[in-house]
Amino acid sequence: MTKKLLSKVNFNNLFNTLSLLLAFVAPLSWKLSRLIMISLIVTKVIQFDFTKLWHTIKQSKLLIVFLIFTVYQLTTLFWTETSYQESHNFIRSYLLWFFVPVFVTILNKDSIKKLITYFLYGMAVSEVIAYGMYFGLWTVNNHGSDYPCPFMHHTSYSIFMSFTAIILLNRLYSSLYTIKEKMIMGIFFMTVSGNLFISQGRIGQLTFAVAILVATILHFKLRFKTIFASLFIISAIFFTAYQASPMFKQRLQMATHDINNITEGDLNSSWGIRVAYLILGSHIVQDNLIFGVGLEDTKSEGLKYIQTNPYDFPKEVIDFMHCSYHFHNQYLMTTLQGGLIGLFLLAILFYYLFTLPINDPELKRLSILFTVIFLVGSISDPFLMYEQTRVLFLLFSALFIASSLQEKEETV
Repeated sequence: MTKKLLSKVNFNNLFNTLSLLLAFVAPLSWKLSRLIMISLIVTKVIQFDFTKLWHTIKQSKLLIVFLIFTVYQLTTLFWTETSYQESHNFIRSYLLWFFVPVFVTILNKDSIKKLITYFLYGMAVSEVIAYGMYFGLWTVNNHGSDYPCPFMHHTSYSIFMSFTAIILLNRLYSSLYTIKEKMIMGIFFMTVSGNLFISQGRIGQLTFAVAILVATILHFKLRFKTIFASLFIISAIFFTAYQASPMFKQRLQMATHDINNITEGDLNSSWGIRVAYLILGSHIVQDNLIFGVGLEDTKSEGLKYIQTNPYDFPKEVIDFMHCSYHFHNQYLMTTLQGGLIGLFLLAILFYYLFTLPINDPELKRLSILFTVIFLVGSISDPFLMYEQTRVLFLLFSALFIASSLQEKEETV
C-alpha cells in the first residue's frame, strides 16, 4: 500500500518546489526554512535511495568533511556535563547539517542559478519591509525606524544584506547580463547597500567592504588599478553612508570610542565584551586543548572560570556573560566545544569550500566571496550557530557543492 502511494508521488516536482520555496523564504523566516529543510530530509529518507546519497557523498571531499565535522560536534556531547534536556537545541542545530548532503543529492543542478534568483526575490521582499519600517510606514515586532531589521537580529541581517549586495555586484561585473538587467540589479545593489548602512550590523558592513575588494580582484586581477578602484568604491560607499545615515555615523563613532576604551582597559562595550570573551576563552582552551569542553558546556565553564579567576572584568561585562549563551566568535566557540580537533575540522571545511572546483566563473567567484564573508564575519559572531545565518550557510554551501559535482559528472 505504501509503495503504491509513493509511486504516485512526483518526487522531482516536489523537490523542485520545496527548493525554490526554501531559497525564497530563507531571508524571511528561519522557522519555515528549517521546516522545509527537515521536510526535504524526511522525503529523501522515505524514498529509501541511500545508494545515490552515499555515491554523492563519496564524490565530494567537502561533503565528507561536512559529515565528519557534524558527527564530531555531536560526539562532544559524550564528555559534556550538561543533560540532554539542556543540550537538545544544540543537537537539533547540528542534526540540521545533514541537510547538505541530502540537498546536494536531490538538487536539480540546472536550477542552481534560479534558486539564487529566488533568494534575491526573498531579499527584495525583506528590503521593502525594512524600508517601510525605516520610513515609519509600519512596525514589525514593535520595531520601526529605530530598528529596521524585520525578521532577524541586526548582526544576522547584516550578513544577509552583505551577501546579497555581493551577489548583485558579482553579476554587475559579469558580461552575461543585458544592460536592462544590470540597471535593475544596480538599483537593487544601491538599495541593499543603503539598507546595510541604516541598520546596526557593523560586522556586515566590514564583510561587505572586504568582499568588494576580493570581488574586484577576482574579476579584474590583482593590479594596482584594481586595488585603487576597489578602495575608491569602498570609500565612496562608506563616505556616502556616513553623510546620509545618522545610524551609521553613530555606530562608527561608537566603534572608535569602544576601541579607545579597550586600549585603556575598559571592556564595557560591544567590542570590549568580545575582547573579554577572548581572554576568558583562551584560559578555558588551555585547560581543554585537544577535545574541548563539549558542545553545551561553554557557558557553564565560562561562569566557573569567572568565579575562580580574578579577571577584573567590569560588573556589566560579567552580568552580560551570565545572560549570553556563546562567546561571540565562531572560531573560539568551535575550539571551546571541540578543542583543536574541532577547529581543525572547521578550517578544513572552509578551505575546501574556498577551493571548490566550479567551472562556471560566476558561481566560482560567488563561492569564494561567500566563504570570505563567513570567514570575516565569524570573527565577530558564531554565525554557524545562529538560526538564520546557519540556514544561509547550509543552503548556499549545498548549491556550490552541487554545481561542482555537476561539472565533475559532465567530464566523466
